[in-house]
Parts: sequence; C-alpha cells; structure tokens
Amino acid sequence: MNFLRKLFFGVLLTSAMTVSAQDFSSLAISEPKTKAVFAKILPDIPYFSAKTVMGMFDSKNTLLKKLPMNLTLTRDGMLDEIDVMQMPFPQPMREAMQEAHLNKINIITRTDVKKVYVVFPGIQAYEEFPIADAVLDEMTQRANTVNIQTQELGQITVDGHECTNVKLTVTETNLPPEFAMLARANDLQNFPIRLELYTKTSITRFIFENVQLKEPDASLFEVPSNYTLFTNTADIMRYAREKSQNASGNTPQ
Repeated sequence: MNFLRKLFFGVLLTSAMTVSAQDFSSLAISEPKTKAVFAKILPDIPYFSAKTVMGMFDSKNTLLKKLPMNLTLTRDGMLDEIDVMQMPFPQPMREAMQEAHLNKINIITRTDVKKVYVVFPGIQAYEEFPIADAVLDEMTQRANTVNIQTQELGQITVDGHECTNVKLTVTETNLPPEFAMLARANDLQNFPIRLELYTKTSITRFIFENVQLKEPDASLFEVPSNYTLFTNTADIMRYAREKSQNASGNTPQ
C-alpha cells in the first residue's frame, strides 16, 4: 500500500473498529503507521491537537461519509478520541453503545513503549496491544526512502485563515506516485488545516479545527491507574453490559 494511503486506511480502520467492537488488535499495525505518515508530512510540527473531521468523497466530490474525532500527536504518541454518537452508524447501535457507556473510545498509540491502548472511559476499562518491531522498522525504512516534492500554488483562504496552497507529490520505488494538497495556515506556523489525498476514484479530506500547537499534557497518553485491564474485547463488552444492567436494577443474564 502506498505511503499516504496508510493515513486514510489507518483512520478508517480506527472508525470501523468502533462498529464491530470485536477485535481491536489490528490497530497495533494501523495506528503506528498512521502516526508515521503524519510525522513525515508534518516534519516541522512536533506536536499538535485538533478537532479532526475526515470526509470521504467520490471522484465528483460528492460526500460519502464523514468521520469526526479529536486528534493529538506528540513525537512518541498519538491519541484518537472518538465519540460514537457522532459517527455515521445506525441509530440503534449508537444508542446501545451509549446505554452501555461505551460511546467514548480513546485510542492511545505509544511508540516509545511499543503499545496501543484502547480505553473506554465510561466503564474505566482498557485493552492493550503490543506494537511489533517489524511494524516500526517498516515505517522507519519507508519514511527514510520515500520522496516528497512540494510545489506552492499560491494563497487561498480556508475557514478564515490565509493559507499557502501546496501540492505534494509522493514517490516510492516500484509504486505509482501519490498526490496530496495541503492548505498551510500562515497564522498557525504553516500547519495544514486542510489535507486532501487523491486517487483516481476518490478524495479523502481532513479538516483540522481548533488547532493547538502547544505540547499536550503527558497524562493524556497514560491509562489511569484505576482502570481495569482486559485481555479481550468480548470480556469488555460483557463487563459493560453487566454494569449497565446492574445500574438499571436488572439481573444479568
């Protein structure tokens, strides 16, 4: 898979996992790779936090799906804060997740300790998954060999920010080139408040709002000590149902 498309599929997989809530282990592969892509295309931005909306469009720029989340990055960590109630899932599914207090999901990626944590604040529970050395080695190697050329295309205004419109051409050995457009806000240290990835059949657009370029609190990347560790998602789902049933006065089945 091409380098930039790992960003798209990483975010998409993160969202898809909240639908099935069966197995989050794939995030130990997708999340580190997503973080590596951000680090490569934002080399001068060591950390940021922002409200993020990923929109998926067809080749005619018709919106197909919108996925919102809060995103925070540092040199060694990435935090995805997902509100299931804002996701384009069937209403019964959202209501069931909310009733079980599973409507908030935080995904913490820590490349320094080589782990991904899937945290459910509503029930004070979490899972952890090791990041394989092979995953980190692959992304380090690709980040060192991928070639990114930039071309400035003038000034545009995006969400009230004067921006430099920049085209990225990304090339890797034995792979077709990829193209992206960045709208770099002049008043936010050239942070790209809009990022668009192009293929022949689709456009993936990231919009960043409420951008903060200060270093985030390290505690955001730590699982609270009073949270319970579970070894599989099925046990978390069962635990959430039992807590919900007990709170409502029903006897668990």
